[in-house]
Order: sequence, then C-alpha cells, then structure tokens
Amino acid sequence: MTLPPSRATLLVSSLLFSSLCLAEGESTDSVIKDSTKSAVSTFITAGKNLLGGVSEGVLDGRESVQGTDGAAIVASGEQMKDRIQVEVLKLESSEDIYTITLGFKNSTDTQLRLINLGQTGVLLAIDQAGYANKLTGLDNPDEVTIPPKTAVRQKFVFEGMNEAMTTVRLWGKDYPLKK
Repeated sequence: MTLPPSRATLLVSSLLFSSLCLAEGESTDSVIKDSTKSAVSTFITAGKNLLGGVSEGVLDGRESVQGTDGAAIVASGEQMKDRIQVEVLKLESSEDIYTITLGFKNSTDTQLRLINLGQTGVLLAIDQAGYANKLTGLDNPDEVTIPPKTAVRQKFVFEGMNEAMTTVRLWGKDYPLKK
C-alpha cells in the first residue's frame, strides 16, 4: 500500500509532533533531536521495507507466470543452469565505450526470457585488474528472449574501462573473453 503524498506528510508530521510532545517536559535539545531522529529513522526504514517488498513481489509474480508469448521467465543463474549456455562472442571498443556481444543458446523446447539484466550487479564486465564495469546508457535491454532450441546474439554497452576486459559476469558466473 502506497500512501498518497498528503497522507505520508501527515504521518511524518504526526510522528514528529508526538516526538516533540514527549520531549516537551524535558527542555533539552538533545531529547528533541533524538526523538525526531528515531521517528524519521523508523519512517524511512518502513518505506524501504515497503519498496523492497513491492520489488520482490513483482519479481516473484513475473517468475511464477509465463509471458504472454509463452516464454518461461529466467531471473537468476540457478534458473539458467542446464537451460541456457552463455558465450562472449565479440568485444568492440571506441573511446570510453565497450560493446560486448553475448551469445545465449537455449537448449530447451520452451522459449526462455532472461529478465532484470539491467539491475545493478547482474551483468558486469570485469577487467584484468579485477574491477567491475556496469552497463551504461539506455541502449541495453533489460530482458532477452531466446526461442526454443536456438541461440540469439545480444549487444551490451559498458562504461569505459581503464584495463583490458577479461570476462563478463552474469548472475555471479564468469564467462571468459575469446582470445
């Protein structure tokens, strides 16, 4: 449940006011400060938990249902195991931009859709010094659909690297660059 801005403002104001009322008997600034800090901290924690629950609920919902085109959803390395092979096919660089073409081979009789690829840490380019480089720009797809018993190529654009790229990491598993 998301509160409209007016209700959220009222809730924060109420928390702050009650904290001030509790602290009124003791006229020290530190009691007011501590009460306000506690109320705001509780409110922010509740908001983070609410948003985290919404995010997890959306992911669980997407994973439990097939896509409208009949595709099975793959949202982790564990779900990908024994179903999809990943290969680094090509690396292109220009200035501070690196484009990496990945090959995804579907070994099943079902169309598969990899989702949430744009989330932080899901897909990374790792350089020879061990530093990770994340996806950049709006050119990167958040999902890739792979037809049954076939393969697709997909390009991904990464932020510039200071060292040569050695591997691509997808859901914690490293795939080496072809030499």
